[in-house]
Amino acid sequence: MVARSASGSPTLADGLLLPSIAAVVIGGTAITGGVGGLGRTLIGALMITVLRIAITTTGLDPAYEPLAYGALVIAASAVAIDRSRVHIVK
Repeated sequence: MVARSASGSPTLADGLLLPSIAAVVIGGTAITGGVGGLGRTLIGALMITVLRIAITTTGLDPAYEPLAYGALVIAASAVAIDRSRVHIVK
């Protein structure tokens, strides 16, 4: 982004923060720490790209993109929870 605009700003790529975090989480790396990998992160990035293109081609309002990213992050986090550490009291 800095090379394209030939200037720097702390808020230059704010719109890319949520998609980049979503790509890592969807790729299988837990937010709480754990084992991740470049290949799985690339798969997550491809899934985010497909989602972005699908929202654009279906004619949905681009304002729904952050909602879709958030829903994917929540779903991926729920799947990545280490079930052996969770103690549910009934």
